[in-house]
Amino acid sequence: MDMSRQTRRDLLKRLGVGSTVGVASLAGCAQQSDDGGGDGETTATEGSDGSTSTESDDGESGGGGGESISIGTLFPVTGTNSAYGGGHQEAANLAAEEINEAGGPLDREIETINRDTEGNPSRAAQKFRTMINEEGIVGLVGPYSSGIGTTLAPVARDNRVMEVSNGNTSPALATAGVNEDNGVKYYGRTAPNDVQQALVMGRILNQRIEAETASFLYVDNPYGQGLAEQASENFEGETLNMVGYSQQTNDYTSTLDSVFDGDPDAVGAVMYPGNGRTILNQWSQGGYGGQWVAAEAILAPQLLSDLSDIVEGMLITSPQTANSETFISNMGGEDAVTQFAPHAYDATYLEALAIQQAGEASGTAIAENIRSVSRSEGTTVGVGEFQAGKEALANDESVNYDGASGSVDLNENLEPVVPYRILEVTDGEAEVIEEVPLSYFEGKM
Repeated sequence: MDMSRQTRRDLLKRLGVGSTVGVASLAGCAQQSDDGGGDGETTATEGSDGSTSTESDDGESGGGGGESISIGTLFPVTGTNSAYGGGHQEAANLAAEEINEAGGPLDREIETINRDTEGNPSRAAQKFRTMINEEGIVGLVGPYSSGIGTTLAPVARDNRVMEVSNGNTSPALATAGVNEDNGVKYYGRTAPNDVQQALVMGRILNQRIEAETASFLYVDNPYGQGLAEQASENFEGETLNMVGYSQQTNDYTSTLDSVFDGDPDAVGAVMYPGNGRTILNQWSQGGYGGQWVAAEAILAPQLLSDLSDIVEGMLITSPQTANSETFISNMGGEDAVTQFAPHAYDATYLEALAIQQAGEASGTAIAENIRSVSRSEGTTVGVGEFQAGKEALANDESVNYDGASGSVDLNENLEPVVPYRILEVTDGEAEVIEEVPLSYFEGKM
């Protein structure tokens, strides 16, 4: 799959239309076009990471004062979390397309440079550096995995490129990305801190299930371990076992034996769909029993449908996502909207609004302005309303971005606090059974 620059003219040429409808069908994959969006001819070149980009021969850089502004994306298009990554990429590209339809920030087009993390932190870091050094990106949207986010945040910090993750939730990343030389924070996220999710998992175990004992199973990375440990701290009963699982195996029998040692009433699980599918199948075959309470990472509709008999009654936590009909329609319907795709859309919008407010396309300009365009004061700017944001900022009005994932009010750590939902799997579908309001988290974080 070739991941290349996306410009308004590239997208419209491939679509053959003048509107944003149908962008989701591209699956975020750009193909080389004769018209690269610049004044010169384009040629395809192979980068050091093996991916391709279209580059104009007019010598203009996306971040340094040319016509376009380069923003990178890094999502798991392949690998363990590929169930989500394509949707994330589509959402970010859709946002860029809509922003460009409105004239773009500073009346310049955004060019999105799409790369695949491959689920590999070192490969993702290599690709990030290539985008910075060879493509001139000023901002990054992604990654999804906290394990990869932990690797990329220092790269963003040291190179003064603003990274906004759509899916990193690890508590360890709350203060990431601060450059000590200028005191600017170059890492933020539109996804909530897992301190919230851990409180909701504890709420389920304590109040809904009333479990006396529980074990915790987690993917062995910063996201999994951090959330499991926080959830255990919020559990009022006895934690029997804390078990991390490797993503590099297909036999989880011994892992499950360790989790269910002592016959826990419930299992708090933090697992990705790829490994989760195998674990759940082996759990069913082994007859272990117990009630599953799973974090949002398992919320892949295809997995739940395929394993409907196995996951029946599973409880899942999930951050609340606004039901923006405009966003859903432009993505091609509800089935095309993967978990945390709205957050990728919002991250792209926030970076563009920050550039517009700053009057400058640089990582530092985005970092210093992104919080103020997210706050609850000023003119509200919603999905597909970049033009309204531009006009408000031109009139020296403040802007409050309220997006596809809901209200994205970034705090001092450049992360939101959001309402949560508790879902129960019935006949292969996750249905909301309880809303957890913002008031529940007051005084607990």
